[in-house]
Amino acid sequence: MGSLALSLVEVGSVRQRVDTASAVGAVEAIGALLQERNMGTEALMHQFSEYAGVAVTPGAEGSFVKSLKAMVQDIETQVEKKITDGQAATQGKLDTLFKSLGDANIATNSAKKTAADNDKSWFECVADEHTKRQAAEAAEQSLTSSRSNENEACQLQQDNKGFTFDATGKYKLDFACDFMIAGNCTAALQAWNQKDLEKMSIDAKAALAKDQANYNSLKASCDGKKQARVQAQSSLDSAESAWSTKRAACKKLASQRQASMCAFGTKAKAKCSSEAEYTKLVAATKQAKGDADSEADRETEWMASQTSKCLISKSMQKGLKAVIGVADLDACSGQVNFAQDVGKLNARQAEFDALSKANACVDSAITFFNGQTWRVPGGSKPSSKSYTRTKYAPMLDPSTSNNFHFCAAPQ
Repeated sequence: MGSLALSLVEVGSVRQRVDTASAVGAVEAIGALLQERNMGTEALMHQFSEYAGVAVTPGAEGSFVKSLKAMVQDIETQVEKKITDGQAATQGKLDTLFKSLGDANIATNSAKKTAADNDKSWFECVADEHTKRQAAEAAEQSLTSSRSNENEACQLQQDNKGFTFDATGKYKLDFACDFMIAGNCTAALQAWNQKDLEKMSIDAKAALAKDQANYNSLKASCDGKKQARVQAQSSLDSAESAWSTKRAACKKLASQRQASMCAFGTKAKAKCSSEAEYTKLVAATKQAKGDADSEADRETEWMASQTSKCLISKSMQKGLKAVIGVADLDACSGQVNFAQDVGKLNARQAEFDALSKANACVDSAITFFNGQTWRVPGGSKPSSKSYTRTKYAPMLDPSTSNNFHFCAAPQ
């Protein structure tokens, strides 16, 4: 009986202890037998008798059968119920944790989409900011050119504001006459006025008109260049204002982008925590001599309980004087089907594998919108050439307590 005693200790340590009523004791004994298969049939019969509460003595047949029936009932109400209730409770835990894992993965996917959308909005915003910086630089260059053109045109107008008409050497301004000849001077003066002065006047008027037209053209050019400079200044002011407004908008989007990425990191960690909790429970169901969630132990116990019931039935059929043999033990244990009678736990392994691959709980580079980011220069008037794009895939290990490197540590 030493071997049996050892087996009973081992079986008894598998799960939480229950009162050692006769039914439970019989099941534990059969469990030990199934593990060792080295107990003699006489000892087995003696063990049944002890758990049935009777001695193997003549005239005890009726009491023996009655006790065995009571044992069967006790096995069904105490052992079997404990096994089925435990199996249902563990399945309930698996269902709850799996739903939590699925919900956590959905939340992680949603957070990833939000982060990707915000990354896209920010990236395209900065691209537009860059374009507006280029436009502002072009407007500034246009203003510089306009100022130069204005200065040149208006200086040319200034240089041509005066008018002179030099008649020296071009016209005969003197005349001579002889006073001794009557009417000679009068005739000479009249001829001089009509001819020379008239030509000079005509030429002077023509020269004045020509210079006036040239001056008017220069003035119009100066005025036009002034207007162009004013327009260029207005365009520059508008371009700078548009860039400044866009820059402020992009800064706001940058904050939203970073916050959403950090929120994704938090959700990913929560998903991994749910995954780890579920994995731990699944492992517990497979652990022999484990805790209250061990399906492996329940299968062993079910085998023992059903084999016990079968052997008890055979004992009642054979009577007190007959013996229970190893063949009976093998026959009884061979017809037990835990999966059919109780039902195996559904760990949803295929679904779990798919969830495990989604938002994998490993240190990896995370890509959001297009795997790129902008390096945005500081300053009130940065060069457009300082805006550069580079690859972007920050590292995240959601299985740890860390988030992305740019996220604030949890308080």
